[in-house]
Amino acid sequence: MRTRVITSTLAGAALIAAALPTTAHASTADRSSTARASVGYNVVIAGTVSGRSFRRSATLVLRSTVTRVTTNGVNPVDVCLKSGFPAGAPQVGAIWYGSNSACFRSTAALDMTYVRTNGNTATVSPDSRISASGSNNFTATGSLTSCIYFPTEGGASYTFHNDGTVSGRISMRGFGGYPCGYSTYTANLSGRRG
Repeated sequence: MRTRVITSTLAGAALIAAALPTTAHASTADRSSTARASVGYNVVIAGTVSGRSFRRSATLVLRSTVTRVTTNGVNPVDVCLKSGFPAGAPQVGAIWYGSNSACFRSTAALDMTYVRTNGNTATVSPDSRISASGSNNFTATGSLTSCIYFPTEGGASYTFHNDGTVSGRISMRGFGGYPCGYSTYTANLSGRRG
């Protein structure tokens, strides 16, 4: 288990180091400090949710591991996607999807997903056992009576390019309880370091 945590931490630090602006790579000392770094991106998400098309602006933050005590494995990095405020001001395609509840200013720092890294790509999959906590959610309409869906399947994949851009794909299914049922959220994402 310890080997797995160390490997995950090194992979996460490498991904963050690669995503940081080139000025952050000036020395070995600078690289070691990236273990506590974060990088923000301004992105556009375009896709469909419950068959409704949308195009929205969002923020995406790649950050170092928030918590090392989990029931679903230590995340090599944490990734936070935020567009609108689905639970408080529903809109078509509004979404909060973070790997840790700290993405949304929660002091609990609860791991919400499974995160894997491969090169410059981070893949984030929901932990269905924790979905009902409500930290991660999306909406399909703009009505005050809109259902709030909690991701239970699928996830998102983000690739952080050397030129300071990011691209990605979201394909997930969420459950909104009775009478809402399930909703599918599918979108492409692209943007640039902010």
